[in-house]
Amino acid sequence: AKHKLNLIPPFYLIGSVQGPYEKKLLHHLLDKYNVLERPVSNESDPIQISFGITLMQIIDVDEKNQLLITNMWLKMDWNDYNLRWNTSEFGGVKDLRIPPTRIWKPDVLMYNSADEEFDSTYQTNVVVRNNGSCSYLPPGIFKSTCKIDITWFPFDDQKCELKFGSWTYDGFQLDLTLQSEEGGDISNFNTNGEWDLLGMATVTACTRLPLKCVFCSQWEPNIG
Repeated sequence: AKHKLNLIPPFYLIGSVQGPYEKKLLHHLLDKYNVLERPVSNESDPIQISFGITLMQIIDVDEKNQLLITNMWLKMDWNDYNLRWNTSEFGGVKDLRIPPTRIWKPDVLMYNSADEEFDSTYQTNVVVRNNGSCSYLPPGIFKSTCKIDITWFPFDDQKCELKFGSWTYDGFQLDLTLQSEEGGDISNFNTNGEWDLLGMATVTACTRLPLKCVFCSQWEPNIG
């Protein structure tokens, strides 16, 4: 007999009263905003980007094609001095949700991506607060290259690097720092039936000239 599974998604309808202040604020911030401008008050200073990874699931380890497929959420935080406002002038509005195409955002990509579109993240809104702080949390299904050694198959351990960095900025323009020395958040990790996650380590390779700042998060899945 087949098992039956009923999925009941929880939908919540929350009422809200919108005033004219949010619209006024968006016009105030974005009418003359230039998405190409790196948002620093002094062009000689790098913009500080705090970067983090939440690993949700190891979907597949493809030994034949040397690929690792994961479900992850990225997290990037920075401060945009062009997106600050006095809440008392805009009806107490403290934060906004703005599409990433409307404001500057860091061009952080996975360097060893094997995805057909290269960047596989879903472009979520950026949460912008009145002090200029910006939080961007794009989720995605990541397909990355991984050198897999099957010498000891099926009792093998594998190490896969996930390399993230700015695609065009060097360290003088964009300073990328990790949010956690542990390499990422696995508190919501969903276990895989074939692979166990032994842990992860983070290797930081940063230089000012001329290379970019690249983080290598090493995931070590182990057959269970």
